[in-house]
Amino acid sequence: MKVKILEVSTDELIGAIIRKGEEAELPSIQDEWRFNFAKQLKKLSNSTAYVLVAEDTPTEIEGCMIFQMRDKVIPVMAFLEIAPHNKGDKKKYDHVAGCLIAFAFKQTYIKGKKDYKGYLLFDVLEKDPANTKKLMQMYSNKYNAKKMDDSTMIIYDDDGDALIERYFPNE
Repeated sequence: MKVKILEVSTDELIGAIIRKGEEAELPSIQDEWRFNFAKQLKKLSNSTAYVLVAEDTPTEIEGCMIFQMRDKVIPVMAFLEIAPHNKGDKKKYDHVAGCLIAFAFKQTYIKGKKDYKGYLLFDVLEKDPANTKKLMQMYSNKYNAKKMDDSTMIIYDDDGDALIERYFPNE
């Protein structure tokens, strides 16, 4: 799927692609990412890894996400991370996480069953509870995710549709 991400240095939107990630290319802790995506993908049944790459650098992963159909029914964003070079004050690209979250939400309409169409669940699990709370607040503020319990969040249909409209305006 073609998307646009913001090149921070030029403040311009550039072309990018979200595609299925191949196991051999998935980022890992050895690449300075927080998660070992190939290892996590193997652990999760009914899951698919997706990567976001800029069109002009198709081998450099800007963000990665694992989408899972828990119990073959419930759409879950199991893992999400942006590349280390897209974090902090010197990040290369912005809108990477937003595009991946909007893409995950879009999958709920395609793969979700019955009452689970248009609902995206995900867990926020940090070692430090204060960091979990801070990250949940960011998901709430930036992506309109709602808190379900101490670590689970959900994006409902209207909020997810707004994300799709925001990050995929030409659809």
